[in-house]
Amino acid sequence: MIEKFIAKVPGRIWADGRPAKARQWEAEFNVASWVRVAGAAGQVQLVVRYIDSKSEKAVVVDTADVGGEGSALLSGSIRLKLSADVEQVQISLRLSDPGMTHVVEELFMQRRGAALKSSDKLISNY
Repeated sequence: MIEKFIAKVPGRIWADGRPAKARQWEAEFNVASWVRVAGAAGQVQLVVRYIDSKSEKAVVVDTADVGGEGSALLSGSIRLKLSADVEQVQISLRLSDPGMTHVVEELFMQRRGAALKSSDKLISNY
């Protein structure tokens, strides 16, 4: 599969829920994206990737099979095991066929379990 970078997730979404003085913690997030695909039929995956000083980890949010042209809603709830060394959290799209083109119409990521303002979500229109 070919992986395409979509967006870097702002720290206010993933880091603000960190317990005080914790070196490692877990957090749950709701993630969703509308993706328009054309060019070839195949599989599309929404992936959250996080990078720290020791490794890079990826969690698949959702997978969809698409025809030669159409839209897919990819969404799910994920749990990330984060450390104090996390440098970056990002979202990408995996495409099964190199002939596939895509447009991300909307992107959403929100930490679960807290009352958050709209500024605490990653919402992008492309």
